[in-house]
Amino acid sequence: MKLHPHGVREIWTEGRILFSRNAGPFNLEHLQDATEESREERKRLTRTGPWGTVVIMSDSVMFTPEALDMIRDNMADSERNGELVAAAFVVPPGTEGRWICESLFAPIYGIAGAKFRLFEILPPASDWVLKVIDDARKARSSDQAEH
Repeated sequence: MKLHPHGVREIWTEGRILFSRNAGPFNLEHLQDATEESREERKRLTRTGPWGTVVIMSDSVMFTPEALDMIRDNMADSERNGELVAAAFVVPPGTEGRWICESLFAPIYGIAGAKFRLFEILPPASDWVLKVIDDARKARSSDQAEH
């Protein structure tokens, strides 16, 4: 039996950062819709070099086990996430599930090779992601210069 999607998501891109504003909790059906919604943009970013994501959460960061499995599978997809180098979650204090966010999502984003950090507000999250992207681009440039 297919359930109605639970969760809300809005996505946009600014430069090398894919932003999403999310309100949970989330189920598999929501993740299936969200995956399709961002598929082409993730592929475009991956084709053009290192990129990052800033995930802005509210209400809840809780996911069903099936939804988490789908996120793990998505992170293993190198066509969409092969150049993902940084993932920052912005989760204000008091958000349901905040206490497990880092221990849950750091290993998941690690599947794609991305660094993960948790923040309370947006500006330092965006700054950190930009620094990780810049460091990855510089490392790539220096590696290419050596060969």
